[in-house]
Amino acid sequence: MHAYRDVADVANPWTYVAAERLRVALEAADVAAEIVWRPLLTDATDPDAPRDALRLLVLAEESGGLELQGRVAAELLASHDVRDRAELAAVADRAGFPDGGQLLASDEAGKARLRELLLIGKARGITISPTLAVGDRLLEFAMSPATIGEFLGEPADTRTLPEEVERLRWAEELIALSDPLGALVLLGPLLAEHGQDPNLRRVAASAYFASAQLAVLGRCWRRHSPTIPPTPTRGLCSAGRWSVRGDPRRPRPICGWRRR
Repeated sequence: MHAYRDVADVANPWTYVAAERLRVALEAADVAAEIVWRPLLTDATDPDAPRDALRLLVLAEESGGLELQGRVAAELLASHDVRDRAELAAVADRAGFPDGGQLLASDEAGKARLRELLLIGKARGITISPTLAVGDRLLEFAMSPATIGEFLGEPADTRTLPEEVERLRWAEELIALSDPLGALVLLGPLLAEHGQDPNLRRVAASAYFASAQLAVLGRCWRRHSPTIPPTPTRGLCSAGRWSVRGDPRRPRPICGWRRR
């Protein structure tokens, strides 16, 4: 049995279309498959983004496995409003997940896991909803059942890396994407259990250093932006100059701003 990951924003209408086309493609191929739903926010800055709906998917998997998650996903895609908590509680009830509404009301249930999964999707370069993932291969958008069938029929590398190795790899990707704080979130469980591993310490030090650079740039900008127009000819913040003394994880910034 193959496991296919559908990475989707459940508020996106194309997600419903893609789910139906995936179902048709799997029936035509006559293969047994498990669909694993993974969250994606197409606009993380949107205050109305359906975070609670995505959290419900996470909670369903944690509480009842992929079968329950699949039923919840189907009800979410058929729902008229995935941003309303009362409707989400009704969705959970219809899917056979009566505790779902109560868990959502706690605000914290599933929140940490949702954040991790969103960061993993970012590290993998997934930005389009829906995206079908098989191993490291990705198929974006709601393609036709025939295209999906061809994609599923391609040889797939079924080897899986240990979770610790995957977390380390994703953390490195997030650092490269200028998200060192996200990298530290993924590294947290590893640091707690394998804090003396030299490779892990190297990646963590890179993340700490990069996050310190971002903090300095932010402070420098807040200090000077009210008085100096943010144009290339009026000012430069040379926050890239560092004086590292003692602990390399605690660099001392030298923020030099000069008029031109």
